[in-house]
Amino acid sequence: MDGRRVLIFILTIQHSITMALNKSTGNMYEFITHTINFIKGKCFHDCLYCFMKFMFNIVLGVINLDEKELKTNLGSGNFIFVGSSTDMWAKDVPSDWILQVLNRCNEFDNRYLFQSKDPQRFLEFLGHPIFAQGKAVLCTTLETNRWYPEIMRNAPMPEERVQAMAELAARGYATFVTCEPLMDFDLDVIVAMLKACQPKQVNIGRNSVRQVRLPEPDRDKVQALITELSTFTTVHVKSNASVWA
Repeated sequence: MDGRRVLIFILTIQHSITMALNKSTGNMYEFITHTINFIKGKCFHDCLYCFMKFMFNIVLGVINLDEKELKTNLGSGNFIFVGSSTDMWAKDVPSDWILQVLNRCNEFDNRYLFQSKDPQRFLEFLGHPIFAQGKAVLCTTLETNRWYPEIMRNAPMPEERVQAMAELAARGYATFVTCEPLMDFDLDVIVAMLKACQPKQVNIGRNSVRQVRLPEPDRDKVQALITELSTFTTVHVKSNASVWA
C-alpha cells in the first residue's frame, strides 16, 4: 500500500477499536458497509502477520466484552463485519459473550459477516434466530492449504477449518472463504479444499503487513487459482491484491 492508504487503514482500525459502528473504508472488504467490535483484546490465534500487532503501536489487552457496544444502534440495510479486529469465535471467547453479540445483532434488519479461523464454533450457535432468518454469512480464513506453524501459531489447521465449513454448507448455510494473506499453496489441493466449503464467494487478499515476510505465490500461480475458482464460485480480489489481478 502507498503511504496515504496505509494512513487511512491505520486511522480506520484505530477508530474501530474505540468507537462503535464504523463506515468501512481503507483495506476492508469493499462489499462491507460497516464494521463493529463488541469483543476486543488480543486474539488467541496470535498469527504472525496480524495487522492489529503491527499497523500501530498499541498493547492489546486481555479479551473482553465491551458492554457499552451492546447498546449501539446498528441501523438497517447494512452489511456489517462483526469482529473485524479480533476473532470473536476463538476458543478463549466465552459462549455467553458470543450469544449476547448475536442477540444484539438480531434486533436489527441487517446482514452480518462473521469470520473465524475456528469455524467449528459456528456450529454451537446454529439454532440462533439470526442464522435461521438468513441474516448471517459465515466465513473462514484459508491462507493456504499448507501448515506454517511459525506463522499460523495457535490457529486451527486448514483441514479443520475446511471440515467445519463443509458441514455448514451441507446444512444449507451461506459460506464465504477468505484467502488473506494468501500464502504459497498447492493448486490442486487448495482448489479441492475450497470447493469442499461450497462458498458463495472467495475473497483473495495480500499481506498488508509488509514488514512481515510471508511465503507468497507469484502472479501466475494466483491467476491459475482465480481461473479454477471461477468455475464454481464468485471470486472477489481485494484492492490490496491488485498486483495479482
